[in-house]
Amino acid sequence: MVIRQKLSVSDFEAFLKLPENADKRFELHDGVICEMAPSSALATVIAMRLAVLIGNYVYAAQRGVLTGADGGFQLTANDVLAPDVAFIRAERLTAIQRRGFFQIAPDLAIEVVSPSDSIPAVQRKAARYLTLGVREVWIIYPDEQTADIYRLTEAPNRLEVRQIPADGALESDLLPEFRLPLQQLFALGTPILDDDQTAERPTG
Repeated sequence: MVIRQKLSVSDFEAFLKLPENADKRFELHDGVICEMAPSSALATVIAMRLAVLIGNYVYAAQRGVLTGADGGFQLTANDVLAPDVAFIRAERLTAIQRRGFFQIAPDLAIEVVSPSDSIPAVQRKAARYLTLGVREVWIIYPDEQTADIYRLTEAPNRLEVRQIPADGALESDLLPEFRLPLQQLFALGTPILDDDQTAERPTG
């Protein structure tokens, strides 16, 4: 029997410094390094739009900070995860380090599903976020234009999953008075093409 030792965060940091990994994205899941595929065009546009819309609220009210897909959170000695968007409340943030990962779990972690993602894997990741200290997780489904909100209930290790339909809105106790209708989130002002369609390039 072969027993593989879990990699530590310091092992992970050394791995990230290798020249061949300079332009790649990785996470550390329970001591195992996982390479993250680039997001699809639609998923990354939605993630950025979501960050801007939440950011306008968060920074205007000085409620905390947001991070993007390259922001790493060291959640255990063997876990470093990087949500597509994350929010940390101001009262929990005493300082921001110049180097290294955040040493606290974000209050809110958001994952935007790409076509290359396994939806069950993203849902398992949402559950893992919660067990590692994240208070709430949003999963955004661009194809269906819906969302799920994951929270832990008062019962030990019991998940609550609230499904937000296409005509619903994203709301959270973590973001008082913030309300984002999904129809507004997905109102991109440009057509969304299926896989078998190609955008025409302007000539001249």
